[in-house]
Amino acid sequence: MKVVLTSALFFIVGSLVAQDYYDKARSYFNADNLDSARHYINKNLNRKPNAEDYFLSAMIHEAEGKNIRALADYEAVIQKEPDNIEAYFQKGLIYYNTASIDQAIKDFSYVIENQRGSETKAIYYGYDPSGEKGTFLTTLQSMIGRVYQYRGLCYQQNGNWDQALADFSEAFEYEANADLYINRSQLYAKMGRESAATADLKSAIQLDSTNYRAWYNLAIIDESVQLPPELIADEEFAPMLNLVGANAYESGDYSAAAMYHTKAIEANPEDDLAYVSRGKALLRTGAFGQARRDFIKAMQLEPSRTEAFYLIGNSLFHEKKFKDAVGFYEQYLSIDAQYENVWFNAAMAYLSLKEKEKACKYLQNAQRLGMQKAIEMLDKHCSSQ
Repeated sequence: MKVVLTSALFFIVGSLVAQDYYDKARSYFNADNLDSARHYINKNLNRKPNAEDYFLSAMIHEAEGKNIRALADYEAVIQKEPDNIEAYFQKGLIYYNTASIDQAIKDFSYVIENQRGSETKAIYYGYDPSGEKGTFLTTLQSMIGRVYQYRGLCYQQNGNWDQALADFSEAFEYEANADLYINRSQLYAKMGRESAATADLKSAIQLDSTNYRAWYNLAIIDESVQLPPELIADEEFAPMLNLVGANAYESGDYSAAAMYHTKAIEANPEDDLAYVSRGKALLRTGAFGQARRDFIKAMQLEPSRTEAFYLIGNSLFHEKKFKDAVGFYEQYLSIDAQYENVWFNAAMAYLSLKEKEKACKYLQNAQRLGMQKAIEMLDKHCSSQ
């Protein structure tokens, strides 16, 4: 009788110690102290680990960027509890974020098919569908809409757009959030349904008026959209401004493009590409001197940005400073002789300087590189040579 009591006592004490180690590991994990969390959970893993221990160990591995080890721990969870849908969900997240799409679909499908009636055991620290690592606290039962959303994203990457759309629509039955509207809008855009994409992005903005992704994607689809001043002034949005500016440039709104690039430069004055992009937009507005200053600044920041040579040449050409323009065209061609536009522009400058022989030679080079317009100019100016 005494031996039985002793064994029972050892079991109780061991269980209490294991729970204490788990609680400490969990507390350190929540505080982002991963080394201490790993120290205490390893104590349990070296004893008689249960599914809960493996699950926490897997999450610590994920936070450490050790996805392979995390997957092994989630598989260990499933071995101990074959119906643990949380482990399948977490596995699906890893496969989704590492582009193992087919396996992610299998895991998310398992969750969707088996989530009804199951008992949720875990609190989640996961990844948002936007791709940003989140620290949201929720149970699987309350986030089944997100599972549909993830699987929809997987189907979209696989090119199965109809199934992706079906999953996004199913996700709306559980929760309508800004990310879901944005993700469906991107699918609509791929499908050529721009009006539906625009409507979804506007719905996302109604839910979250400062959502960067929503405003950015709306500006890309609809170049007439005016971004709110407070968003443009937000430093966190600054990296997107150059892309919005590039879109405005392509749509022909050069003043807006210059404005967006200006805001990007204000946020990061060392961004040489932003100066080049703004300079190109300013060229189109006729602000040749300002454009030239931007190109010079870009080269000061990044001497390898040699495209600035021919862009400076273009600014001078527009001001009819043909001799100066030729000098910069020649500098560029000494580095890269494969850009037909520079040969052509230099030829036009030489024609303006009455240097027909050089002009015809440069037009021939532009023709050799495939420029159709150079053929027309050769016929017009050089047919007698």
